[in-house]
Amino acid sequence: MASMGLIFTSLAAVGPFVPEWGQMRPFVGELVLMGTIVGVLLSAFWGRRSNAVAGVVSLAGLMLAVVGLLLVRPTEGGEQFRGMLVSDHFAVLWKILLLVFTAGVVLMWFSTTRVSMHEGDGPEFFTLLLGACLGMCLMGSTSNLLMIFMAVEMASLPSYVLAGFRKTDRVGSEAALKYVLFGAATSAVMVYGLSMLYGLYGTLQIGELARRVDLGGGVPLAVAMVGILAGVGFKISAVPFHFWCPDVFEGAGVDVAAFLSVASKGAGLTLLLRILMTIGHGLGYAGSEVLTSLAVTVGVMGAITCTVGNTGAYVQMNMKRLLAYSSIAHAGYMLCILSLVVRGGSDANGVMANSAAQALLLYLAVYLFMNLGAFTVAGLVQRETGGERLEDYTGLGRRSPLLAVCMGAFMFSLVGLPPFAGFGAKVYVMWKLGANGSWWWALVAVIGVNTVFSLYYYLRVVRVMFMVESEKPEMVVSPLGGGLALVCAVMLLVMLVAFEPVLNLTGRYAKLHLPRSVPTGQVVAGGL
Repeated sequence: MASMGLIFTSLAAVGPFVPEWGQMRPFVGELVLMGTIVGVLLSAFWGRRSNAVAGVVSLAGLMLAVVGLLLVRPTEGGEQFRGMLVSDHFAVLWKILLLVFTAGVVLMWFSTTRVSMHEGDGPEFFTLLLGACLGMCLMGSTSNLLMIFMAVEMASLPSYVLAGFRKTDRVGSEAALKYVLFGAATSAVMVYGLSMLYGLYGTLQIGELARRVDLGGGVPLAVAMVGILAGVGFKISAVPFHFWCPDVFEGAGVDVAAFLSVASKGAGLTLLLRILMTIGHGLGYAGSEVLTSLAVTVGVMGAITCTVGNTGAYVQMNMKRLLAYSSIAHAGYMLCILSLVVRGGSDANGVMANSAAQALLLYLAVYLFMNLGAFTVAGLVQRETGGERLEDYTGLGRRSPLLAVCMGAFMFSLVGLPPFAGFGAKVYVMWKLGANGSWWWALVAVIGVNTVFSLYYYLRVVRVMFMVESEKPEMVVSPLGGGLALVCAVMLLVMLVAFEPVLNLTGRYAKLHLPRSVPTGQVVAGGL
């Protein structure tokens, strides 16, 4: 009884936590998404179970969330809700990119899979899509162990259902089952690692536990970090946690595959960047063995991932599987740049960490348009031909010149060839790695060799479209889908021509909040 009285007395002293608008304002995007989810659920009453009404509500909510974020300036303090979430420039730009991309996926849905979706399934589909988007927004805004797990699960659970949303499709159901099994296994490993960190250091804040690493850790610390890498690596589809990716992309709808190809990987990469930056800052960048081990592990994982992705794409004859392996390769390229975040900061202000964050944001901004456009063309071809194999693209240059030219632009940009922005993004990543010398030159070499390897399977698509004759009839392209593909292709041209302004924009937003020191007596309370 005395202990219960002490607990209630302590709770009364702390009092309920009621956030003010100043704390809620940096997360206006998430608040709008929550309201949009409610609106989508209610749209079933307004539109007589019309899928189009749910799509319009979703698109309007996403655009409103983007406008809200553009009007918000991140607070200087950064940490909100007792350290559970972080507000900074980096998080704001990531959320804007994610919301714009998700809006593009909604537009793709209108032009590709809308006609095949059962009437009345729209509210469910868009609720899941927006729910996953909400979780991915939170993944880029936290360095708290508990919030990391909640955000990852909030992004993952709707994704599992989206992957198997085509309920009568056998391949889709099989892919969703594989996705769930892989996700459950990696989530269990991740939560084990997170709980081990909490047990070792008695805090949920990564910045504070990094400062306590000197108290000891050894093998338990290594196991905990492996657990975190497993959970985040699953979202990125990094090797060896990538096996789900090709099957899920093939079995899911083209719009879901497009969403997972960018949003899931971008969320995992932004979360991992913040974790690595926080650990590096907490350790003080004093040449610790922990930092060196993390940098080498992430760099090697990135090198292996891009190599496996490119070699796996060589034998693919299904366009969605080919793009799945392509997305694995690009995740590897972006993982390589994250190896700089840990080292990065040999300076107290984290200048190098911000520089690596700029390279990641730049690559994600370009990758967004490359994959959105490529999957849009794939969806339009599938809608007209009923197939998704390379042979369905034969003679596309004659049957639909607009789609063929756009797809050619996306393939060249994915390789990293001018005059498209993929060239600028990949060169900038290689330049950042090479500028640090030492073993990072090995990563530059790996990226360069993989770029040469990838020429074969990307240009194979171009060859089939323009150099192989076909007697198939001309395609009637949806104006919305064709316009979306054209906009993505033009953006890739513009972003290379105006590369300097894009670089400056990402540089202004590549400012991560450096965690403050948490008083020892408030560590646990601040994390809960």
